Amino acid sequence: MDISQEVTLIAIACAFFLLVAIGIIILILIYQKKQLRYIYEKKELQNQYTEELLKTRLESQEQTLDTVSKEIHDNIGQLLNSAKMLIGVAQHKLSKPEETLQTANDTLGQAIEELRTLSKSLNKEWLEQFSFIENLQAEAARINASQRISMQVEVPHELALPRDRQLVLYRMVQEAFQNSLKHGEATRIRIEAKQQNGSLHVQVEDDGKGFNAADSTLAGFGITNIKHRVALLGGTVKWNSLNPGTLVLFQIPLQNMV
Repeated sequence: MDISQEVTLIAIACAFFLLVAIGIIILILIYQKKQLRYIYEKKELQNQYTEELLKTRLESQEQTLDTVSKEIHDNIGQLLNSAKMLIGVAQHKLSKPEETLQTANDTLGQAIEELRTLSKSLNKEWLEQFSFIENLQAEAARINASQRISMQVEVPHELALPRDRQLVLYRMVQEAFQNSLKHGEATRIRIEAKQQNGSLHVQVEDDGKGFNAADSTLAGFGITNIKHRVALLGGTVKWNSLNPGTLVLFQIPLQNMV
């Protein structure tokens, strides 16, 4: 065999091994691509499962609230109306009704109005045409009417957020300021909402005694519910301690909202 034949054989052998190497590399790349696709699909399934689980939990809570709303309206409201009517009958029978009786009648009337407002805010059907802004302003008016607590609300004219997501957002903010009222013992609450850089930023600030959101003993403060709802909206929440008071910051993405 002459040199030219040897060179040819070597070239063929090199080309063969090169093709084999390229084939192996292609097979490895195909395998890695399938692995990445599998991991991505698995992650998507996990995310879908987590979202469905959160939706189920929240729907269960909304159903409970809807039941409470109907019970307030159909049962407790009727009982209070009957009591108010009986007080009115008693007043008419007395030639000189006691002033305390009139005060009791007025107080009972105010309680009935408060219950109607509360019942409406819990009713699922009423919330299906939901407006975060209108409901938050109505809640602030109700709280300010007590003249014991001041709530200031600064919000845009409208939100680029679907109605169902506005409801979830409202429940989060509602949980936050209820914590300020019940646990923080606040006398002033300020709620601000801004839309900027493709996100909705909402902050709830109070002058209460504050608390540590990382404290496991505070699970009853609704912190878990807030975190679940924020996760459902794909957003974030954090608590900052003030001196005095607490600042709760929500950030909700507005992109791809349909």
